[in-house]
Amino acid sequence: MKKTLLSLSLVTLAFIGKAQNCSDLIISEYLEGTGNNKALEIYNTSSSSKSLANYRILRHDNGNTGFTAIEGEMQLPTNITLAPYQTYVMALNLTNPSGTGQTAPIDIALQAAADTLLCPGCATGTGNSRVLCFNGDDALALQKNVSGTWVNVDIFACRGEQPTGSNGTASPTAGWTSLAPYASMPAGYTTAAFGPYFKQYWTQDKVLRRKASVKAGVSVNPAFNTFNPSVEWDSLMVNTYTGLGFHTCDCSIVGVKEMTSDIFVSIYPNPALESITFQSMSDLNKISFVTVTGQLVKTISSISNLSNELINISDLSPGVYFVTIEDSKKNQITKKVIVE
Repeated sequence: MKKTLLSLSLVTLAFIGKAQNCSDLIISEYLEGTGNNKALEIYNTSSSSKSLANYRILRHDNGNTGFTAIEGEMQLPTNITLAPYQTYVMALNLTNPSGTGQTAPIDIALQAAADTLLCPGCATGTGNSRVLCFNGDDALALQKNVSGTWVNVDIFACRGEQPTGSNGTASPTAGWTSLAPYASMPAGYTTAAFGPYFKQYWTQDKVLRRKASVKAGVSVNPAFNTFNPSVEWDSLMVNTYTGLGFHTCDCSIVGVKEMTSDIFVSIYPNPALESITFQSMSDLNKISFVTVTGQLVKTISSISNLSNELINISDLSPGVYFVTIEDSKKNQITKKVIVE
């Protein structure tokens, strides 16, 4: 989780079907990349902390108004509390370098940008959540449990609507556009052509970032042929990972980008291959390596002073790790390390 940048924008916009401003979570970034490179970033617009145990995300695939139990719903991590104006990034849990097709690994850079990896595969009938296996024609809903009832906090796209391409069908997969009628393409457009439809689709093979002026989620499903992604979203090129974990929003009243800490540590090289150096002005007495799925795999505490130590990491498998560093005064800081 990361603190967010201060927004200097003073623009405010009103949207039909919006929840109360600066009061809840929103989907702040949508990444529909090549292969299995899929991710969602959520952001806490409010000045109070939010337990993710009260939230879930639904995937309404291929124009469905409902969702498939288990495979179409994803409970957010129950042990995470999101502080005010912080983000949480979720990507597909596919890291096996030998995987292919529906099990092909996501990019290392995306693994590094994620706070957690969820959904272990995209094959149907596996009994696992497949919410993060969305394509450009799938709608999403962020919901909150209020006294036992799930209510919409934010809706991406339009549930029940499946976009069609210039051939009038949904095959191959289409997406929503920035020009009316939004859910269908005029004849003659091709996916290779730039133009007013921005290579046809905004929600396919793109990264969408919520505009800073958006202070609340969409709580009412849009009418068919009205979802224009350019109203609330900025579009970036496919597989753009820069900026994941940092969101600019007019709700934020603080200008802090990084979490404050009494401990400052430099780690190099990063990515690393067989060894890595931890350098600090403080005396360090403990270093813990945890995988992105929460498994503790390495702890170093036998050295009394780790303030400038070369640590052997040849026993770690390639991948992304959260490294928690503790000094002699029990101050802690967590950083990401990539092992090649």
